[in-house]
Amino acid sequence: MLLRLQKYDLNITYIPGRDMLLADTLSRAYLQDANKSQTELEVECVNMVDYVPISAERMGSIRTATGSDPKLLTLMKTIQQGWPKDKKDVPVEITNFYSLQDEMSTQNGLVFRGERVVIPDSLQKDITQRIHSSHLGTEGCLRRARDCVYWHGMNDHIKKHVAKCDTCRALDTKQQKETLQPHEITTRPWAKVGTDLFTFDNKEYLVTVDYYSNFWEVDYLPDTKSSTVIRKLKGHFARQGIPDVVFSDNGPQFSSAEFANFGRKWEFTHKTSSPGYPQSNGKAESAVKTAKRLMKKAKLAGQDPYLAILDHRNTPTQGLDTSPAQRLLSRRTRTLLPIRDSLLEPKVTNNRSGLVKNRQRQSKYYNQTAKDMDSLKPGD
Repeated sequence: MLLRLQKYDLNITYIPGRDMLLADTLSRAYLQDANKSQTELEVECVNMVDYVPISAERMGSIRTATGSDPKLLTLMKTIQQGWPKDKKDVPVEITNFYSLQDEMSTQNGLVFRGERVVIPDSLQKDITQRIHSSHLGTEGCLRRARDCVYWHGMNDHIKKHVAKCDTCRALDTKQQKETLQPHEITTRPWAKVGTDLFTFDNKEYLVTVDYYSNFWEVDYLPDTKSSTVIRKLKGHFARQGIPDVVFSDNGPQFSSAEFANFGRKWEFTHKTSSPGYPQSNGKAESAVKTAKRLMKKAKLAGQDPYLAILDHRNTPTQGLDTSPAQRLLSRRTRTLLPIRDSLLEPKVTNNRSGLVKNRQRQSKYYNQTAKDMDSLKPGD
């Protein structure tokens, strides 16, 4: 009736019953023949099945599964007969639907919540897989599901399914970068060294860097066997002394039994970076980057790369007054630049305060875009 009256502009005026002198004619002029045929009655019906975005074949399988689901059969019967006024009188298996009774309906052997089809238990796993077939992510799958289907606990069911998807986990966005956790500053040169392999011009090289002085060595490797790497490291240790700690990645050269035996015999501690996180071996990674850059420039300029390495070792470090050679060897080494003999004399320097300031500066800029995450608990 409201729809039919929309095309009129009505002015409604209230008249008290005592002022209505004539009885309401229409209310008393009832139809004499109330039993009219079906064709004479005006009936409006909404077919819910026509508005659900599910194929007819899939709808048929849902209807079949609904007919064999005791819980949904009980729900259909309750909807048709009417809901009890008291929740305690509702069958136990459908109490979850009691608060939704105004939205529940049944038609053509299906149960609806509003315009969404209620899915039987036997088809929930299959429907969840279909919803997640394109790996849209948790929120995308939930929005897609809420458009056409429903079952109790659907949101939690879909979230758990997406959380266990190997494909989605493999392509997840990276976690938030946490604040810097730098290595401890060593108290003396060559107490802790980092090492790593790199490739340049189709040749393999080994870089060994001192954490205190940032002095690094580059060795050509005829092969990448553990024995070859060990032989190069033995040469450096024979010249500079055996370090307390050797830090490397988890490459096969360093994770072999031969390298572990080398560490036991030469009495140094071997530590490795976190798997999948080479940044924890940042000192060696930085030395590799610098070495490759110097070697590339020397090759393009047609110059001797060893002279470039010599100049780098004698260049004062930013934030410090000393070069890597001075911090490791306590002296400058002679280069092609003219220099007084007095400057080449050995002189012990104290660089700890400068190293601490450099470390604080690095942490300051790194932590501007980083924050710590919550600690993991058992079960996470």
